[in-house]
Amino acid sequence: MSQTTIAPAQPTVIKPQGTHHYVLTLQKPLPHGGGFMVNTCKGTCSPVGMTRHDVYERLVAEVVRQMPELDRASTLFFDIQPKQL
Repeated sequence: MSQTTIAPAQPTVIKPQGTHHYVLTLQKPLPHGGGFMVNTCKGTCSPVGMTRHDVYERLVAEVVRQMPELDRASTLFFDIQPKQL
């Protein structure tokens, strides 16, 4: 007869979240036609002292820093809302 050992459950670590939730979708035509590059990012932030435009500009700059090919992409969607329901 075999014996099975079950490991104790690991405690769940809840990461701190910001006060607002955002979604940003950028799109840019592929070079030489034939389709589009599309990127959607989402997350939370705490935009203390920032305007909606400040947050938008910072998010676009961060996406372009990570994906330079999306420089001058069109914004298909942007929203930022307080997380409180």
